[in-house]
Amino acid sequence: MGRAPNLLRIFEAAVALSGATAFVVVLFLRDVLDTLPGVMVAGALVLFLAPGVLLARWFLNDYFSGVALAPVGFVISAGGFGLLAVPMLVVQASLEVYLWVSGVVVAASLLAAAFGASTGRRFGGQTGGGGVERAAAGRGGILWLPFLLLVGALGYIARITSPSSYGDIWVYLAWVREYLGGGGLASAEPFFGGEVGLSRARINGWLVEQAALSRVSGVDLVDVVFSYLNPFLVVVALLGFYALARVLLKSERAALFCGCLYALFFLVHLGQSRFTLGGEFIQRLPEDKVATKFLFLPMALAFAAAFLEGGKWRYFSLFAIACCAVVAVHPIGFAIIGLSMAGFGVLHLASNPRSRASWGRVSAMGLAGLLVVAVPAALVPLLTGQPLTDVLADSDINSGDPDVLRNMIFVSPERARIFEFADGSYMMHPSLLLDPLLAVPFLASIPFLLWRVQRSVAAQLLLGTMFLTTVAVYVPPVATFLGDNVVLPGQLWRLAWPIPLATLLAFGWLLWEAIRLATAPLEGVRLLSHLSRVLPALVVVVLAVVAVPWVSDGIEPILDHKETARAAGFYPVDPLYPWFRDEITSPTVVLASDLLGARIPGYSSEANVVSRRGGLVLNALPRLEKRVPGQIEVPRGAVDVRDFFAGTTIKTGVEILRRNQVDYVMVTAGSPLDASLDRLSGFQPTQEPSDRYNLYEVDLQKIGTVASAAPSE
Repeated sequence: MGRAPNLLRIFEAAVALSGATAFVVVLFLRDVLDTLPGVMVAGALVLFLAPGVLLARWFLNDYFSGVALAPVGFVISAGGFGLLAVPMLVVQASLEVYLWVSGVVVAASLLAAAFGASTGRRFGGQTGGGGVERAAAGRGGILWLPFLLLVGALGYIARITSPSSYGDIWVYLAWVREYLGGGGLASAEPFFGGEVGLSRARINGWLVEQAALSRVSGVDLVDVVFSYLNPFLVVVALLGFYALARVLLKSERAALFCGCLYALFFLVHLGQSRFTLGGEFIQRLPEDKVATKFLFLPMALAFAAAFLEGGKWRYFSLFAIACCAVVAVHPIGFAIIGLSMAGFGVLHLASNPRSRASWGRVSAMGLAGLLVVAVPAALVPLLTGQPLTDVLADSDINSGDPDVLRNMIFVSPERARIFEFADGSYMMHPSLLLDPLLAVPFLASIPFLLWRVQRSVAAQLLLGTMFLTTVAVYVPPVATFLGDNVVLPGQLWRLAWPIPLATLLAFGWLLWEAIRLATAPLEGVRLLSHLSRVLPALVVVVLAVVAVPWVSDGIEPILDHKETARAAGFYPVDPLYPWFRDEITSPTVVLASDLLGARIPGYSSEANVVSRRGGLVLNALPRLEKRVPGQIEVPRGAVDVRDFFAGTTIKTGVEILRRNQVDYVMVTAGSPLDASLDRLSGFQPTQEPSDRYNLYEVDLQKIGTVASAAPSE
């Protein structure tokens, strides 16, 4: 390294300068930049990423460099700040305390970057070029162009899509809004104000991070998540796949080629439905469980591969931290990482049975995983008298009755998530591997990987992940055991999440090697040699052209949903929802139909709704009661909402309002119910800004004193 780079290291200087600028933006220019929310969010994200990218640069630069620092840095920052939130959640500290502690971490990182830039001192004991040269072999060249275009296309689609109006994301946003509302973190649940016991909500640092992002940027939570965080995470996820491929294949060009195929896979599977592979990818990354699939899993596998191949304990440390951190995001992330690593470890040892180093490294990673499980598994029964799995299931932040959670998957065949046999055993639904765009790559990749498994860490990781994960979810005795004893049946399909990741990477590797072998004879021939170098990019272009009809078919329902959501005031949101956020300053109960009420707690920490998506249970109630007679707890609030808006007597309507201590009733403007309430005593129209909906303030002492037509929507 020359004298000038020693005196002023460009990377550290850039981090320090961008971080200082971001501090000025978010702390002192809020009013000036109020009309530029994207700038504010960008400033907050720069501060969020600073510690992670610096640590990646200082300690991991022999395997991760260039743009690969972005996904690695994100996972380090997200994992670190997520773990930092756990003690805050446990002691129910305020969001302000979390922000102060996080701010100290960020400030220390920027000071360290400035110190490194000014002194030229090396951090982290960077090694010489071995790993860097291997990771950078075969510069990307022209392949960067299609890769960045495809990444940009998916990021843009994620930016313009409208979120589901009834999806899980609104449950998570309700929790995040509760944290933004003040008080202790996880001190009260956001829908009915009940006490939060020992549950997953008390360790979910991912939601605290989103609250911090909204508070630091000064941009409203819903806009932050849907307009900025979601497309940002799509880009990070695609870069994370590229980083994993580069570690495994040791070629930037091969990694970019595989990344293009990965992006094309999601583009041809686009759809508005959250249950399609592409629809999930562009809509649901802010959800904790989906973040573990697309963000933490690839990086954990990359750390593990780097450790098993090179033996550097810094990669083991990052792998162990990732395993701990992913639990603070969603425990299913640890399950899919553990399953993938079990297959990887078995094949690695089978390929190196006499290597003490291999046995030691695999044992170390296995021990780290066991400790992550053993500590809470030992403590929770002592504190609660229940197994850890029961506590997490009974108190899942996105569920109610645990019997509903365990059995809903069996009565929802339309989601194609599980397949039950006559003897009561079950497995994951075969729809995943019946997809020809996944089945063909899966079957074609297996012999290719078997041929290389003896000498290739990459083949061991990919084949081990594909094989063991498939056995776990598609062999009925194994799948049933896991569903009954390790995860819930409804979570079994999530254990299959590593299959598409490993399959598409393996198939991309296969195609890359086929192209390389086909063009090898052309090397040395001037014109043909140039053609061979651009052939992978041409293959991507041809595949992209072929994919255009599928992409068009997938985008059409996305755009249709966007227009429908706009017309209904779902997104961009009807002015009434921000009114709840700005005008309701004390705990209030709102009676609204299930569809309208699902979003209210996501906008207001003070507005509680009578029913939290209870229609999901009521719609499946006959099938649930047939499956487990007498075990289903019918949600009283859901029944009340259904009866009130379906049409009932004045007496019953009054009983519903008084039983739930309702302060406001939200109805569709111009509906029969709107006309009925306008004539009844005890219902005072509120001066709110919506043209689509009307809000009535309820006087529980006066309602029901004047007879009129029964309310009906």
